[in-house]
Amino acid sequence: MKTFFAKSFTFIIFISIFISCKHDTDSDGPDAKDALKIYEKAFISTFNRPAVGVDWGFESNEPIVSSSRALTRAIQPTYIFPGDADSKKFIRNVPKGVKSYAEECQANNETNGYAYGTSYVDETWTDQVNVWGGWDGYKNTGGTLYIKGECDFSNRKFYLAGNSELYLIEGAVLTLNEENVENLQTGCNIYIGRKAKIVTTAELKLKKGLHIYNHGTIEASKISTDSNGWLINSGTVTITDKISIENEESVIENYGTIKAADLYTDGSGKFENNSNMTISGTTLINSSNNTWVNNGKYRTGNFIYNAGSDDVINNCMLTVDEEFNINLGDNPGSFKMDAGAGVVTKYFNGGGNWAKHYSTGWNYHNGGPFNIYMGENAVFKVTETATMHATKADYGIYGPSEGGYAVFQAKTIDAGKAEQAYEVTYSSNLYVVAEERHFAQGYSGTDPYISIKGNAKIFAKGFNNGLPELIIEKTECNPGFTGSDGSITPSEGPTVRVIAEDLSTDTDNMADFDFNDVVFDVEMSEDNKIKITLKAAGGISKLTVGGTEGETEPDLDGNPVLKYEVHRLFKVSDVTYVNVNASGGVTRDDVVFYLDNESGSDNLYDIANWIPIRVLIDGVWISLPVATPVTEDQPLTACKLGVDNSYEWCDERQNISSKYIYKDKYGNKKDSRFKLYLNGELSGKWWLDETRLPGD
Repeated sequence: MKTFFAKSFTFIIFISIFISCKHDTDSDGPDAKDALKIYEKAFISTFNRPAVGVDWGFESNEPIVSSSRALTRAIQPTYIFPGDADSKKFIRNVPKGVKSYAEECQANNETNGYAYGTSYVDETWTDQVNVWGGWDGYKNTGGTLYIKGECDFSNRKFYLAGNSELYLIEGAVLTLNEENVENLQTGCNIYIGRKAKIVTTAELKLKKGLHIYNHGTIEASKISTDSNGWLINSGTVTITDKISIENEESVIENYGTIKAADLYTDGSGKFENNSNMTISGTTLINSSNNTWVNNGKYRTGNFIYNAGSDDVINNCMLTVDEEFNINLGDNPGSFKMDAGAGVVTKYFNGGGNWAKHYSTGWNYHNGGPFNIYMGENAVFKVTETATMHATKADYGIYGPSEGGYAVFQAKTIDAGKAEQAYEVTYSSNLYVVAEERHFAQGYSGTDPYISIKGNAKIFAKGFNNGLPELIIEKTECNPGFTGSDGSITPSEGPTVRVIAEDLSTDTDNMADFDFNDVVFDVEMSEDNKIKITLKAAGGISKLTVGGTEGETEPDLDGNPVLKYEVHRLFKVSDVTYVNVNASGGVTRDDVVFYLDNESGSDNLYDIANWIPIRVLIDGVWISLPVATPVTEDQPLTACKLGVDNSYEWCDERQNISSKYIYKDKYGNKKDSRFKLYLNGELSGKWWLDETRLPGD
């Protein structure tokens, strides 16, 4: 089976479920709690305590692309994005020797809460904060402030003078009111560490060179950037209203997760998504000098591209729930799609003269044309109606000039206005597929409604019959396309392989940690069902994947067990090992079944996290808890890990550490790959030889 991960984004790879301080079990009785506690003790005894900051990957902010991927795409914007700050800027503790804010004020003989040098604030400081720094005769040189713990300034002043630096150390929370947000001044740099947070009910204004680098969380009503203001996000940003990116090289660059109601770009504002972006309302690109680039997964309610900025580029997956509208006016811009990129939208409106009210306000189209340029194997899929109204010659949809084909596909393709010349141009290596109808060819005088150039072909009633002989792989970046050649089998979408321990351990007989008590693959089917493929069962306790606590079916002996009990599905007794090379075990074919997607998510990693796994211990069904990241105050025992299907699971009683040994480039054995990962030293596909330690 071809898989997306085997040849593409290699860093989405390791997914694990934690036993945290709060357990999600079917029973809160002593048996369940004792089993979890014993397993936790055995895990830490075997692997030591994992490093704070190890991310197990079920979180929705797990990037789908690496930070370097944007640099490898064929279509590059003219603007070079600044990138993230040095990792040393995101810290776990206040540096040694740094004074408290109170001590710094006292050292400067300030009694009203004014600090000039470097200091830190924690919960013990209840007065205002005024960080002033120094003066070099021309400008304020700024001060340095560290935030530790939960610091609430919703009812007191927080002022950061120009050119200052603010650090939120890991786990810190800074709450700001509207006045405080206005007091973040020119040229300041703010570094938000992992699990740290800035919270405000006001609009967070990034202006005049104010730069925020986020590895934690930002919560605000709005975000606006102006005059070289930057937000470089590698964490989570949640905005209840609008994100506005306007003028003078203002930048938002995303490597984590951003959610907002609307996104508005204007002037020379610059936006780049390298991971996960969700806009529930409208994305509006409204200038001839914007940059909008998507290198990851971008979902929006509506997508409106006006005025003809030439740097509007989709290098991965853009999903539009309702309308994709493009109108260039008299500008030469185009919507560009890299090879293998995808767009899925309900409706498409190309050009035309009309007006409509969206969540961002009224939007007017004044009769301009449109251009879309698509790379090889790019797919633009319209699930309902595409309306073409190019209005001018040579405007429309272009495939690649050489190599393979791109596909523009819609349920129906209509003309924007009857008897309007140049409804659309289809050019180069492009297949246009209309499932039900494509408007007929005609002429306005001598000018055709449809101009077909190069190798472009239309597959619809009245044009070419059937479908083109083309298969395009479904990936994280592409919805895929299946043509008429049945001899070609389209590869499936991305896969998460889940490997788990069943908690059957005690203080005298420690767990073997082979993580093969159940092994199954998780994929999504075409009808949005969860496809489960059972691969192995290396445990001898009853264990279920999916289902609910109340659903039962008889096992081989006629006794009721929960539905989707893995031994029953493999048609063996619950004391029989399956596909783990165990003495007395058996070999069985994979078992496939489907679950309804009731996770509340369309993210495969969230879905894999949500799938309930229950194990029967001492007569109690215990649910393995869902994932929580590693923090200083959370227990750290992984009982379910997620990998992709390049991972080969352990044989029975083969410890995961002993199977995957790290060897340096000279072949010298150094340590367990799994332990190196837990220690935060090894990222990526830790089980593969090509995954290297930095500098090795």
